[in-house]
Amino acid sequence: MVNPNEDTEFNDALRAHGILPPKPPSRSPSPDIPHITHQDAVRAIAATADTDQLVTLLENENLDSDDERMFEDYRRKRMTEMKKQEKRGRFGSMEPLAREDFVKEVTEGSKLSLDGEVPEPQDEDEEEEGKGKGGLRGTGVVVFLYKDSVPLSQHLRPLLQQLAAAHPSTKFLSIPAGLCIPNYPDKNVPTLLIYRNGEISGNVVAGMGLKGMKTTVRDLEGLLLYYKALEKPSPALLRQQRGTDSDLDDDDDLDDHVGAVNSRSTNIRSGGVGVGTGRGKVDSGDEEDDDSDFDL
Repeated sequence: MVNPNEDTEFNDALRAHGILPPKPPSRSPSPDIPHITHQDAVRAIAATADTDQLVTLLENENLDSDDERMFEDYRRKRMTEMKKQEKRGRFGSMEPLAREDFVKEVTEGSKLSLDGEVPEPQDEDEEEEGKGKGGLRGTGVVVFLYKDSVPLSQHLRPLLQQLAAAHPSTKFLSIPAGLCIPNYPDKNVPTLLIYRNGEISGNVVAGMGLKGMKTTVRDLEGLLLYYKALEKPSPALLRQQRGTDSDLDDDDDLDDHVGAVNSRSTNIRSGGVGVGTGRGKVDSGDEEDDDSDFDL
């Protein structure tokens, strides 16, 4: 008796003549399931756990010594990351500045990295490479020279305080103009001095480059972005302007804002008296006394 299920040449001939039905399609081989080791599983758990969860795992008395070592390593990494984040947001408000602390808080303070450490010195090639990648060295420092009786000083102060809260990695300082630079003329007030990496990157005298009493926080943010006091626009300020809590994951509005700032850069650079970049002095208004100029 012929067994139609047998895989023989005779059955193949019968199938070819239609006497036997065709063979059912063969099953595709099952995909190989990767072998997951215990160490792989522990590493996956440690990599996704937060600090509190890692502490809970370490409290397990039955924990293997190798597992304990891995969980502890990841816990230390999490703690290091948290400390770095705390240092990066170490400012957050506009603080008063004493004249005798100018060099320490501004010139030297702007040389510190975002985590508050003194960066390693770079040679010229490394420095140029960093600039090409868009990286900013040091800390942005904004010094607000004001006089309370000048209306524009009163207008800019809350805007700067708002920016200080939105950009905690940038240092915002304020000092009366006459205290910082003796005999400083009211016509130059308010003045913004912007430092980065030990050098003055810009100065804005009497609000030049802004919109006077119509200046908004976004206008001021754009100017400080151009002078590298800030690294990028604040999403919180964008949401506030739009009056929505929607996320800005696609960064479209951020890109639009940066583009608007860049398009105005030529006007800022050629803004004439009151807007400038580079190292120099801000005139105190007393031509007879060179000592009255505050060397920046």
